[in-house]
Amino acid sequence: MGRHRRMASGRVLAPLLAGLLSVACGEPPVSEAVLAARPAPLGRASEGVKLGGDLYADAVAPGTTATVLNANNAVGAPDGEAATVLGLLNASLLLDMGAGEEGTGNLKVYYQGVALSVATQVDFLRADGTVLTTGTLRLVNVSVGTHIAMVPFRGGSASYRYVRLRGSVIELYMVDAIEAEGRVVCGDAQTNGVETCDDGNIQSGDGCNSICQVEHGYTCHGQPSVCTDVDECYQGTAQCAPGELCVNTPGGYTCQPDCLAPRTVCGGACVDTRTDVLHCGACGQACAYGGSCALGVCVGGGALQFTATWNRDGDADLLVRTPTGKLISFWNPGPSDTTDRGILDVDARKGLGPENIYWPLGTTPPSGTYDICLSLTTFTPDVDVSAPVQAHVVVRRPGQLERVFDTPRIQPSLNFECAPSEANYVGSITYP
Repeated sequence: MGRHRRMASGRVLAPLLAGLLSVACGEPPVSEAVLAARPAPLGRASEGVKLGGDLYADAVAPGTTATVLNANNAVGAPDGEAATVLGLLNASLLLDMGAGEEGTGNLKVYYQGVALSVATQVDFLRADGTVLTTGTLRLVNVSVGTHIAMVPFRGGSASYRYVRLRGSVIELYMVDAIEAEGRVVCGDAQTNGVETCDDGNIQSGDGCNSICQVEHGYTCHGQPSVCTDVDECYQGTAQCAPGELCVNTPGGYTCQPDCLAPRTVCGGACVDTRTDVLHCGACGQACAYGGSCALGVCVGGGALQFTATWNRDGDADLLVRTPTGKLISFWNPGPSDTTDRGILDVDARKGLGPENIYWPLGTTPPSGTYDICLSLTTFTPDVDVSAPVQAHVVVRRPGQLERVFDTPRIQPSLNFECAPSEANYVGSITYP
């Protein structure tokens, strides 16, 4: 809203001024009828459809005393122009947040020109002029320029239409603007107020629950919050009875009387060394950051990852064709321009795999469609309808669910091209 410098007549302002000041003096509050009948306050046009949804004051309200100079300078966003408040007893600057723009959170006061530390009172008022709650505004002597002080709003779920800064000591200070913080919203991906996390949703069971509190057994960091399961077994914080083994679960753990195959005991915890990144293939054998564990083998991961395994002993070859037409395979493993910087880091020539193609963290795979193929080279017995091979390809992309392709193969495929028309074709994905 624009800032106007017009003066309202005493005939209009007198009853409203007396009514609003009466709240500070212990008299009955201004009635709703009086507020409803009053004209538009100084500095704003008549009510109607609100323009914008800002959280700054829209206008100076009746009740502002003559000891406040250039009161309209406190309206709107901070711009370096400020109202001057002489902190005398009963002096007040009353500001209107605007209909439909009532404050719901703490109040920021943008101020200037404090020579000595100042502590003054701030009243938060309802639309009918009654006081919801009062807070203390503490201003400190700082360098030139505009600075910010916070006044806590302790009115619960209520909202306030007016803010009154009351004088209590003989001191000058200048108010450039006031701003109401919005009410904390769980699920907006911003951690505010009493929230201990906010992952952008209001679902429980993912580490950050429906009221934006970190769930037991998780840690959460960042905005939006990324929540990670706490491995109590690995950290040694689990409380299992003597003779029991700890098995980590999402958000907790279980105590088992025995560590049954294919799990094994590592450091007092029962883990699967086929998939555990901290004990991949053997106890204490940890995979590098960003990588994963497939069949007990550490494989690279990062920006994009394709991992292939199969269900019976043999030699299979993973191929990936990038959106630019580059083919990554055992004979072109990369990283180079011919692979768009992708890498084949594991090439299994027997067993159940794995084979792995990935782009490390810090690299950017080309955007578009990737074709995935798995050529079945040597298997005993041969691949046919009576002795199929179950191909299993997992695709990982940061921030997305894993994409899994499970495809039975009933014939060998010795070709080393990769396209949807080829016999070795598994599927396609789009990146990012």
